Amino acid sequence: MEMLMAVCCLKGSRMLFKNVKSAGIIFNASKKWAVAGIIIGIIIWFLGFEVIGGEWFGMWQSTTWNGLASAERIVGFLLLVLILLHLKDE
Repeated sequence: MEMLMAVCCLKGSRMLFKNVKSAGIIFNASKKWAVAGIIIGIIIWFLGFEVIGGEWFGMWQSTTWNGLASAERIVGFLLLVLILLHLKDE
């Protein structure tokens, strides 16, 4: 899943850089791959680490490996990037 996220984000970045000087419609349409990669990342870090790891497996109880704080930072960053990607650039 992380590899798929990386591929989608890299392809989305490449398309965004390629179309940065294009018209607003073309540039906004090139955001699809980047948005797909960010959504996959949110699924990995929120669903995988915070929901399944944190609650189902009690990761919050571990003193040696508790990745909830890291997962929250990553999800927060991904949500911010997703919001910025959804802004229309005209």
